[in-house]
Amino acid sequence: MKPVATSNFSETLRRQTLRRGDREALVDGDRRWTYAELDADVDRHAAALRAVGVEADALVGVLGRNSATFVIELLALARLGAVSVPLNWRLHEQEQAYVVSRAGISGLLYDDEFADIAASVAAVTSVRLLVAHGQERVHGGFVLAEMLAEVPRGIRVPDVEREADDLHRLLFTSGTTAHPKGVMHTCGNIAANHVGQVLELELTQDDRILVSAPLFHVSGLEAPGLATFVAGGTLVLTTSFQPADIARIAESERITGMVLAAQILFGMLDLDPAPDLSALRYLLFAGVAPAVRQRVKALLPHVRLVDTFGMTELCNGVAYLDAAHEQSKLGALGAAFPGVQLRIVDADFREVGPDVEGELVVRGAKVSPGYWRDEEATRRAWRDGWFVTGDVARIDADGYLWFVDRRANLIKSGGENIASAEVERILAQHPGVAEVAVIGVPDPRWDEVPEAFIVARTELTVDELRRHCLDHLAKFKVPAHFAFVDSLPRNDSGKVLKKALREQEPVR
Repeated sequence: MKPVATSNFSETLRRQTLRRGDREALVDGDRRWTYAELDADVDRHAAALRAVGVEADALVGVLGRNSATFVIELLALARLGAVSVPLNWRLHEQEQAYVVSRAGISGLLYDDEFADIAASVAAVTSVRLLVAHGQERVHGGFVLAEMLAEVPRGIRVPDVEREADDLHRLLFTSGTTAHPKGVMHTCGNIAANHVGQVLELELTQDDRILVSAPLFHVSGLEAPGLATFVAGGTLVLTTSFQPADIARIAESERITGMVLAAQILFGMLDLDPAPDLSALRYLLFAGVAPAVRQRVKALLPHVRLVDTFGMTELCNGVAYLDAAHEQSKLGALGAAFPGVQLRIVDADFREVGPDVEGELVVRGAKVSPGYWRDEEATRRAWRDGWFVTGDVARIDADGYLWFVDRRANLIKSGGENIASAEVERILAQHPGVAEVAVIGVPDPRWDEVPEAFIVARTELTVDELRRHCLDHLAKFKVPAHFAFVDSLPRNDSGKVLKKALREQEPVR
């Protein structure tokens, strides 16, 4: 029996146009759309896409930076029942071609900026470029000029009915260890995530959410991203990752919530003068040490600081720390989202008790059904209906999730397991440390020992850092080696690429 039907996400615009059509829905620089205007533009783009042959279930790539047109195209594709595939514009053209071929994308929408890459991809794949070059440029890119010019204003395109298990989107993982894998997000996944985001972040029509994370990434699209429209709020876009730009927009647009990578947060804290963030209601982040978190809270006591755990396979977050437990559960990642189950299992996949470390597995309406056209990878990552995260964690007696480390990042030293995240947390508490990453490196005596890569805020010495660690850690956990670096390698979501650190020449 097929799952219960779920509404096409683009229908959200219809409902909001009826309820609050004059309210601001979308902001991109100095361009602004009300809900009524946004819905009308989505109809117009959907009609143009339909005219060039885009049908229900067609896979269409979208290549471009954060922009209103990017959002409009995603919504227009949803309206037609097509499957959107947001593409990472940072990839090399050969990597783009791999993703296009792997996904089986039939058509490619792209911003003018990436015309050369699009042409290169089209030359080696069967993808059709959905661009009609003409005089009109619509919102700065994604040109369907000739077709859009023929679409009468006021046209209405019906929302194609979708079922819960119908494919809505493919998002390709960053591919830090192998080729990128296409994560399937169904219409049911999207609907469940949006309900969870609205409830967990307590979103309302008065919220103004800033999205700086790329819209090809799950944190840009879904944290809360497009769920802002479900609440009737305003989505504000930027392409900048610079702390000063983020702070300026947050102040001028009276932003109430946003996702921040740790390094951007650090940069904002150092601005002088400090931005006016009195409208800010929450900050959502991951990977920030408790000591840094406390520093932020001291500067922004009115702001809810939301620690989170999420992955592309989970349609973003499955645990957010609630405001009532910010202090009592400091360091926790929150409790499970509505409709999500979290479980810690041992090596035999048996559930363990409270506060026992093991591997985190997740199931629920938000969880992807698997990887696109990759049954083997799906079998490895999903077991008995549970997604196996590869993360070592624990759940306390109250149901709160505590992250320990990626299983791949556990350092096995002299028969002991060392969680690199624990060592990083202690080092991050030192006032002279701006950023830190810890990996295991080969050692002839202990098999592995920790090595710490430090981005210094002030002048530091190895002895000073070693003494700091000895004050807080068992001796075997103290890094045997320290390396001072200007920056840490990161992927598109801001996560440190430990694989890249392991491949560097030893700094010893």
